[in-house]
Amino acid sequence: MQHELSGSIARALPDAVLSIDRASVILFANDAAVRLFGYARESFVGRTLSDTIIPPDLAPQHARGMATFAATGHGPVIGRRIEITARDAEGRRFPIELTVFLDPERRGEVFHATIRDITERAGREAESKAERERMRQFLDAAADGWWDCRVGGATQFGDGVGALLPGWSDAMASSAPSELPLIHAEDRARVADAWAAHLEGVTGRYECTHRVLEADGSSVRWIRQSGRAVEFDIGRPTRIVGTFTDVTELQSAEERLRSAQRLEMLGLLAGGFAHDLNNLLAAIRGQAALAASEPGVTTPILESLESIQLATTKAKMLSTNMLSLGKPAVEDFRSVAVRPLIEETLLIARPGLPKSIRLVVELDALDGAEVEMDASAFQQAVLNLAINARDAMPQGGTLRVDGTVLDDEAGGRVRVQFEDTGTGIAPEVLPRIFDPFFTTKPKGVGTGLGLAVVARAVHAARGSVRVESERGHGARFILDLPLARRAVRPAMGAATGASRPCRVVVAEDHPLLRPLFADALRAMGHDVRETGDGAEAVQLSISDAWTADLVVLDVLLPSMDGLRAHRRIESLLGRSLPAVFISGEPESVLPADAPASMELLAKPFEIMQLQSAIDRVMLAAAAR
Repeated sequence: MQHELSGSIARALPDAVLSIDRASVILFANDAAVRLFGYARESFVGRTLSDTIIPPDLAPQHARGMATFAATGHGPVIGRRIEITARDAEGRRFPIELTVFLDPERRGEVFHATIRDITERAGREAESKAERERMRQFLDAAADGWWDCRVGGATQFGDGVGALLPGWSDAMASSAPSELPLIHAEDRARVADAWAAHLEGVTGRYECTHRVLEADGSSVRWIRQSGRAVEFDIGRPTRIVGTFTDVTELQSAEERLRSAQRLEMLGLLAGGFAHDLNNLLAAIRGQAALAASEPGVTTPILESLESIQLATTKAKMLSTNMLSLGKPAVEDFRSVAVRPLIEETLLIARPGLPKSIRLVVELDALDGAEVEMDASAFQQAVLNLAINARDAMPQGGTLRVDGTVLDDEAGGRVRVQFEDTGTGIAPEVLPRIFDPFFTTKPKGVGTGLGLAVVARAVHAARGSVRVESERGHGARFILDLPLARRAVRPAMGAATGASRPCRVVVAEDHPLLRPLFADALRAMGHDVRETGDGAEAVQLSISDAWTADLVVLDVLLPSMDGLRAHRRIESLLGRSLPAVFISGEPESVLPADAPASMELLAKPFEIMQLQSAIDRVMLAAAAR
């Protein structure tokens, strides 16, 4: 009864069922087996497995298995579920799931097997495997590395991760991507929070940018992790797939953008008050200079007046530094005699250096050397280097400024060196010494703009700047600038002594500066007419009884700006007229074709600078 019942069940099963003897002869095949393998029952039962369903290339393997069972009573497939290839009556090969067990009543003599066609499942698995391979290839192409994490289990990492993450080891594969020991200690909590937020469904993706330490711990690399859950259990992620991307360069670019935006905002703020500030500074500085020139001024008062001039110099440097970094440069490039420009600038800077600092200037080798550059920007660079040297020598010392002309294949270059005997620069600081806002000075002492302005001015002139220093042994800043392409001509000098007295029209609309400039020029022996209006300056310059030899014009004047007024005067006179233009606007420049008999002074400036500018334009006019 039990045997008949077992036969009935076998015939009714949806899976194929075969019974064979020790010689692999088929004793029984249910209807599902007949349908699966495509044999008629009478041509199926009584034949061996090798003749019917085992592919020829697998027949030797089957024979060895049966021989092993005959010898030992154990076989490699008995009691196991395996996947193997079978064939049907037409020779078609297809995958099957096979389970073999012994007949309990005829143990060792009869074997039963259940067989299931897994073609569809194998196809799905093959497609899934291909899809995983396509995903792996996509992830390899789309990112620098990828990972596949079983939440609470192991994580599979792509081949590129080892090259991406310094210090990587295979032992780290047991870690979730958010728990890698390479993540910078300061970023770990933030990375863990991002991972937890995705696990809890707060965020649709796991996104986090963090640092990883290089193997030696000396530098960092920025990595962006991005992933999302792809498998769930009762709504909670069980598998998350994602990528690593090296964003070090992008992070650096974003930081540079933020710095540029900060500088632009700084420039906008500074530009809003620069003109008025420079006018006030010019008035303060000029009055202090005039007061210091009065006879009988005592030493304490002279020192106080020098302190006032020093304060205005610092204020001018600060506003100019902010403007030059924070706004696009409007540069006035022309061939400039280097020696007189440096000497004149050092004369301005000298009151700002304490008496404990000895200034040594050796620029004879630069006689006649000229460089195409923005003279105003280079003056600012020289001032910044002088003040930087002063701050490096709080106990006093020596600042040596020397220059030479070097021959090279590019046509020669001018080298200017600023060497101090101060505290020196630490090696770890040197790579950042020219970065905007970087300073080693105490809070409230330095802005971090001075040396950045130096680098900008030199680079704009197609030159280079570098620094040599050791801690405790001072610093040497070396500026290399290309010689002008045109022929070198002898330098006129920073100042040639007092010019002959001449008739001068001063046009300045600021009520504090106009009388200051006029009185200073009168004290030098000049015959001066003054006005605050551009059109009136034209009339004063061309009267029959009194014709100007020279004009000092503010660039911005009521009714007619300084440049237009000068062109009008020259037109009415029928000849050129020497002119010194003054401006509190850092962006003011002279026309590109302006002759040497025209100069521009940026406020605030020394009275001595004004006299020197007058000397130069008058000499240039006489030489034409």
